[in-house]
Amino acid sequence: MKRIGFVGAGKHAQCIHIPNYAALANCQVVAIADADADLARRVAARLHIPRSYGSHAELLAGEKLDAVVVTLPETPMAETVIRDALLAKLPVCVEKPLAWSVPSGARLVELAKKQRTPLFVGYHKRSDPAAVYAKNQIGHFVRTGELGAIKYARISVSLAGDWIANGYCGALKGCAAIPAQEFPPEDADGMSAVAKKAFSSIAGTESHQFDLMRYVLGHSYRIAYADPKGVLVAIESEKGVPGVIEFTPYASTKDWREYAMVCFERGYVRVDFPAPLACNRAGTVEIFRDDGGTATPLTTRPVFPARSAMFAQAENFLAALDGQTTPLCPAAEALEALVVARDWAMRLCP
Repeated sequence: MKRIGFVGAGKHAQCIHIPNYAALANCQVVAIADADADLARRVAARLHIPRSYGSHAELLAGEKLDAVVVTLPETPMAETVIRDALLAKLPVCVEKPLAWSVPSGARLVELAKKQRTPLFVGYHKRSDPAAVYAKNQIGHFVRTGELGAIKYARISVSLAGDWIANGYCGALKGCAAIPAQEFPPEDADGMSAVAKKAFSSIAGTESHQFDLMRYVLGHSYRIAYADPKGVLVAIESEKGVPGVIEFTPYASTKDWREYAMVCFERGYVRVDFPAPLACNRAGTVEIFRDDGGTATPLTTRPVFPARSAMFAQAENFLAALDGQTTPLCPAAEALEALVVARDWAMRLCP
């Protein structure tokens, strides 16, 4: 039985993460901490968490834990929480993004490496059963050459859509005013004030797609071109694969539309994602194979259990604690998403 402590009692923790961990037979959420101590107390009472604290330091000192889940905005305080947990040799899973800046993220990556303690980032799309299946199929086609070489990769998302899907229904609201935190100026990386503001937004939203591209390709990439209107980013991978990421190329305000597609010479693998907070819904996969005209092309669409990416992410974190390989995003790869986000922000706002 893994003893999990939560830091952050906001609506994402209340409505998504804590219920998922609590539903797992090999896990117990034993404590929660939040700077709003009253909110932490009320959340603990509602979700049957034994103890609550007004700070992460109190939680770390007062509990015997196997791991910590951090659900805080990317702030200097969040870095402090992650740092203190790693120094206590506690594995951490933190909500995306990894940090508020590239230097901040780099510090955490180095600390996790020094402590030899796992640090994962909650890019939950990696844990969607459909995405895992698609990733495995892409790897299979690369190894076997069955469909030829990879020619192109594409991700498209309409960020105007309903990503919450009623997922925050019934969330408790905090009452305490949390003081604003100053960001160290040395972490601005030479960015203008406008670029820094753009980066903060991109790191919190579009970095999902930046990480997803890294995941489906299986290797790093760089931005080759950025549309100044912010709709399209063209990329080139370290293995020479071209690709694009489209951000809201059209309006879709009443549903969620997002897909990733990897194209080979004779076919493709495509995965479509549900709304990020949709409960008990996996994505869908379509695989197209063309044999060069000797027979009828084949399209397959496997069916997946009704299990959400967020729930699977909780399962994967517990599996990682036992040393199993999972699709979770390691801190070093999450840092790559921050680097791409910074590049795009500086291109948009020089």
